[in-house]
Amino acid sequence: MEKTLSVYRSENKYVIDQINALKIEEKLSKILEKDDYSKEKGSYIVRSLYFDSLNNIDFTTKLAGTEIRKKIRLRVYSPDDKFCKLEAKKKNGDLQHKVSVWIKREDAEELIKGNCSVLFNYFKESEAARFIYKTMVFGCYRPRVMIEYDRTAYTYPHYNTRITFDKNVRSSESNFNIFDKNINFTPIFNNNIILEIKYNEKLMKFISKILQPYHLNRLSISKYCIGRPNYYRVLN
Repeated sequence: MEKTLSVYRSENKYVIDQINALKIEEKLSKILEKDDYSKEKGSYIVRSLYFDSLNNIDFTTKLAGTEIRKKIRLRVYSPDDKFCKLEAKKKNGDLQHKVSVWIKREDAEELIKGNCSVLFNYFKESEAARFIYKTMVFGCYRPRVMIEYDRTAYTYPHYNTRITFDKNVRSSESNFNIFDKNINFTPIFNNNIILEIKYNEKLMKFISKILQPYHLNRLSISKYCIGRPNYYRVLN
């Protein structure tokens, strides 16, 4: 398993209904390859635990539309996973830089409790671990919300293109145990689907042509922010 990862790319997000999602996915499936998880399971679960600072700076900068912002999260693909992906997503306009490091399950459990010192174990091999440690310690980062959804993903080798369909998006603002098999999630997106198109440098023209008839409107949407309706109500 590759322990660290650093990726620069553009990311466009759209909200679409189920019918259009099926139509687009049918066309893409004839040209693009499914990623390894989708090949194995069709769609697969993605579960992320988002952290934020004492004053919820990442939440508020997203709502304010601040040009430069970030998010920090733990991610697993099954409650039985022995490793978690710890990620920091840094956004500057349309360009996104994601750095990540795979950490052990027991270290993830300590991190959830607020023990950031477990990241010392990864300092020698991961600059991402050092960056995330400093961010979390100086900002007093703590878990804020769990987000889970069912994903189908397609890839194309040129420009590192990746297209995902995220369905049944749900959240929990009370249970932060990312390994719990019985979380009481709340649906947050009705029956809509989030389409994400990610690529380096440019999007292939044939993909743009497939999407063009659907007149998709690009949105600045965040599963993290939408997944915190209770906190949002407090702000308002």
